Amino acid sequence: MEQVAQVRMLTIDDLPLLQAMDTGIEDDYVVRIFDRLIDSDSHELFGLFHEDQMMAVAGYSLFGQNKFAMLGRLRSDRRYQQRGHATKLLQPIIDHLRERPDVGWIGANTHLGNIPARRVLQKLGIDQGPVIHYLTLNQPDKLVGQTPGPVWTEVEDLNKKHELLNSLESNALGMFPYECYYPFPYDDALFTDEYIADSTFYVSPDESRFVVIKNDTKKYDYSHVKYFWNDHYTQPGFFETLLDHWNKNPENVGCWIDFSAEGFKHIPDLSAYDVQEPWILYGIWK
Repeated sequence: MEQVAQVRMLTIDDLPLLQAMDTGIEDDYVVRIFDRLIDSDSHELFGLFHEDQMMAVAGYSLFGQNKFAMLGRLRSDRRYQQRGHATKLLQPIIDHLRERPDVGWIGANTHLGNIPARRVLQKLGIDQGPVIHYLTLNQPDKLVGQTPGPVWTEVEDLNKKHELLNSLESNALGMFPYECYYPFPYDDALFTDEYIADSTFYVSPDESRFVVIKNDTKKYDYSHVKYFWNDHYTQPGFFETLLDHWNKNPENVGCWIDFSAEGFKHIPDLSAYDVQEPWILYGIWK
């Protein structure tokens, strides 16, 4: 009789089993930073095992004072695919998160075209959210169609920064781009004093718009832009403000901008950007 696969939290002793998996991923960063993930208070990894064989691995990361849990790092051994292992592994992880009183939201972020992953999330009862386009402005000389204007006024007062975030009445993104690749619901738990202090805020001359830029590293350094409207190209000085921040942070490779599906349609020419395949956010409140 075939033995039932088991799921358990990984320890540092499981590294050889992870390394033995045939995932097809060259230089897998999960293997490289495995010890840091295991020792971290904000990350957990789980494995799906059959006897002594690790067939799949996945985990979660916590954000916003542990209120938000993002599922991720899912990879499977190619020799054992098409057997529902992703669902078998993720369901116990979700059950584990549901039992944590500090976690209020569970979600995942995947490529729009990753139909197998989206089916798994749907099967697990995780609701579909907004489509997000990740673009990196890295050739500003090719920008066309933008409305020129002066650089917006920088806001340095911490309380004023909080007031700006709390003043937002309508959010075209449908989420808050906390980090590159890590969008979450727009929620005050994410807006800690430390996070806000490390972010640069700019207000437009008529004070009807603001933009937040925070330096972030995802392999490369970026000026990560958080803008909650779809009028990037019609707001005078918007792009001058982004480029001014980039000039002050020359180690960054470009300005990472999260566009909504509607905002993406308004871009007149993509030549100035490095364009990724669209992503889609899934999530559910407990």
